[in-house]
Amino acid sequence: MKLLSVFIFMLFSPWVFAEPPTLTGTMVVSVKQGTIDADFKLSHLPKLNNYVILINSGMNIQYFRNEQDNVNYAYRKSYNRQFSFESFGYYLPEETGKGMFLPDTLNVKYTGKFPVISDMQKASDYGDWKGNIAFNGKTVRADGFQAAWYPVLYDVENDKYYDSLTYDINISCADCQSIYVNGSSPVSGTSGNFTSQTSVQLMLFAGDFDIAESNGSFFLNAGLSEQQMVEFGKLTSSFEHFYQDRLGIPYGENVVFIHTTPISKKNNWAFVTYPTIVTINHTEGGLGAIISDEKADWFKPYIAHEFGHYYFGTYRVFNSELGDMLTESFAEYLALKLTKALIGESIFKANVEKKLAALKDTRLTPVSAITSATDYGNRNLYVYTYAPLIWLLVEQKIGEEKMYLWMQQLLTTDAPTTNYDFVISTLDSVLMDNSLLHDIKTNVLAKLDIMESAELF
Repeated sequence: MKLLSVFIFMLFSPWVFAEPPTLTGTMVVSVKQGTIDADFKLSHLPKLNNYVILINSGMNIQYFRNEQDNVNYAYRKSYNRQFSFESFGYYLPEETGKGMFLPDTLNVKYTGKFPVISDMQKASDYGDWKGNIAFNGKTVRADGFQAAWYPVLYDVENDKYYDSLTYDINISCADCQSIYVNGSSPVSGTSGNFTSQTSVQLMLFAGDFDIAESNGSFFLNAGLSEQQMVEFGKLTSSFEHFYQDRLGIPYGENVVFIHTTPISKKNNWAFVTYPTIVTINHTEGGLGAIISDEKADWFKPYIAHEFGHYYFGTYRVFNSELGDMLTESFAEYLALKLTKALIGESIFKANVEKKLAALKDTRLTPVSAITSATDYGNRNLYVYTYAPLIWLLVEQKIGEEKMYLWMQQLLTTDAPTTNYDFVISTLDSVLMDNSLLHDIKTNVLAKLDIMESAELF
């Protein structure tokens, strides 16, 4: 019955089925030279009065051009860290200069040159991150929305990014052995045509790496034996089933796993651009060495968090000042619940204790008082540590079953803005208990010293 309700909701939900823009065109890459030459066309663009087109700041614009490819548009360039840290924002001014216009179709051509960092002796300790376009001498790695190696339209008025696109693009790379674009199958060779009729973020991975496939999942540069791929597939399948059984929403398509090295000495992390999960570290043997380690239980909650991002971050994209927190904290909360159920209660307790210790002597803004992302203070501490513990405290008050029902409402309730009022209204729809809702609002979401008396086991 739950699945039927979700299907009916998806059938009529405008934010699920709104037609996305389409990306077509060509791109030439060199992993040895660190260059990107793109000639793209964006079509099916919405009518917007206040927007920017985000393109990575390392790209030099040759032109914005009309659909018929016979007129260059004048354009303006701006930078706003609230929209994107890594990119410049471009827009087309009206003839009066007082407003903006956006055609249905727009051609854009640009060239980028990036440092190729293969010598770790000269690399910085922490100079790599998700939104970096990273050339390590063997491969190039570029996330979708954050890296913006392709044009990403941002609706300023409605805080909406058009980063998930349908696409049909050709990529050539003379010094590559393999090329992969998120949403399409990887290819062996120096060029390929990549297409997706389903809108996705276009994460790019190209260069010298091997391609393996097991049970419908691809493993790129992973260093896994056939048996390891089978065992890892069983593990991740159990994660998918755990989430979909409890949330009542089917998990998406098979995941693609990538392992690569950072362009810094000490960065070590993972990120998801669904359906791709990328692990980044200097571990010899790659993903195979990690999962064969006897102490690899640390890695499983890490992967569980990334799998949780299918729901919080892909199935539903959150915006407003709470968007980042909702996306990351609920993925982490899900990972904690999965860890306790499938990986080990002792590991769950150790993770919670570690979070509590990290919050000792800190004073963070209550959830109800967040008015902008700057109110997080230490962003990582807030979204990965503080907020997941807040949700554990809410669970203590409402029970596990209602907690999953609330998350289902967060994922499926149609709302243009996912702010604090949205959070409270979805919780209210599950509780239908004014006294309990008031208790949570007062003693959890609005309280400063909540961790001093937290009992989370």
